[in-house]
Amino acid sequence: MVKLSNSKDAKGDIDLNTLYELFTLRYLSKKEIKYRLPTGIQINDFWSKLLEYRMSNGYKVPLLDQKGNYFWFCTLPFSDKLDLIDTNAKQTVNDHINIISKQSSKQEKFLIMDALIDEALNSSVIEGAFSTKKRSKEIIEKGIKPVNISEQMIYNNYQALEYIMDNLHYKINDQLILQVYKIITHNTLNEEDKTDGYRNDSVIVWDYANQKEVYEGPKYTEVPRMMADLIDFINNEDNLHPVIKASIIHFYFVYVHPFFDGNGRTARVLSYMYLLQKGYDFFRFFSISTVIKEQKNKYYKAIQSSEDHLGDLTYFIDFNIRMILDSIINVLSRLGKEFGKVLIFHNLEKNGILLTFRQKRCLSYFIKTEKNYITIDEYQKKFKIAYETARKDLNSLETIGLFNKTKVGKKFIYKFVGLEKLGLAQFSTTKDTCSK
Repeated sequence: MVKLSNSKDAKGDIDLNTLYELFTLRYLSKKEIKYRLPTGIQINDFWSKLLEYRMSNGYKVPLLDQKGNYFWFCTLPFSDKLDLIDTNAKQTVNDHINIISKQSSKQEKFLIMDALIDEALNSSVIEGAFSTKKRSKEIIEKGIKPVNISEQMIYNNYQALEYIMDNLHYKINDQLILQVYKIITHNTLNEEDKTDGYRNDSVIVWDYANQKEVYEGPKYTEVPRMMADLIDFINNEDNLHPVIKASIIHFYFVYVHPFFDGNGRTARVLSYMYLLQKGYDFFRFFSISTVIKEQKNKYYKAIQSSEDHLGDLTYFIDFNIRMILDSIINVLSRLGKEFGKVLIFHNLEKNGILLTFRQKRCLSYFIKTEKNYITIDEYQKKFKIAYETARKDLNSLETIGLFNKTKVGKKFIYKFVGLEKLGLAQFSTTKDTCSK
């Protein structure tokens, strides 16, 4: 952290260095700062000094924008978040995975595949695809042929993720990038957008909702040089933190826009590959696109802010790191529930209690969602079985203490006792679901 001087404005009542630090730690744009400045401070004068302060705490990146200026970033807004990812989060995720793997190697493989399906689905949804997790799993797990472009995009994304997982020992180069792009865009491109290499014409990103141009990519004649610079940047050893570097790779790929379509999806796959290559194995259990999808407007705003503010990559890097931390929270919750489920099944089997496939699915569903209760009719419908079979299943789950049976009106409902009452409160995201 930089030392603050006592320099004040002409009135002597405002510490400008404090403001510079404040608006750097909270990395706001010029427009956002304008309405937060104390009375008497002019935004243009303040902004030029703030840029000097940010740049003095920044690093130049060996990648050029369309005007020939170097991109750069300031580390102050996210340095503590990187420590959190590397120490606390990384270790905690690995600990959870190691325990689950010891109990069930199949469960570890399932979690990786489930994360890849989430990433394939949500990376496609960000780009306008429409589908559900259930349908995506059917297409991928059962090998069902996609029936529309949305399903084809999701299937392609999954294939691309599997491809990079199988080729982590290769350097990222033109050949690999083109192969990933080919997989991602298979059977999804218009005839005029197809190309054997990088694009050979201009490209404009259009906001159809607001009917306006959002961004025009560099001249196509510049694309080979800019991609060569990016590949050199990826493969050159430097002191950049891998998460920062992956964020820059993601941004610059989208900035160059080397293809007519599929740039966002390809960028996310390549940044994911880079992190895995740098030893961030726990990202195999992540779907960052799931979080990005939920904050899609902020994602595009972060890209736009870095483009609009003199090549300042901090806006996008800071956003991407926040998304990773949000993803870690989601993953820890998910892994916790999986760990809790494994322990419950293990303890039941240890005590000679064997659940049916349906009962295991039912219990897994309640642990995952922490749903409050289920009726016999709902159970019957869910598993497409006879009413009497459904009743026997639920009564069995009540007998072993996993559900409580209560009569409401003329019907019986079966309430899940919750992870807390099973001695697994640390894996619960709610407090005693039965009391709700």
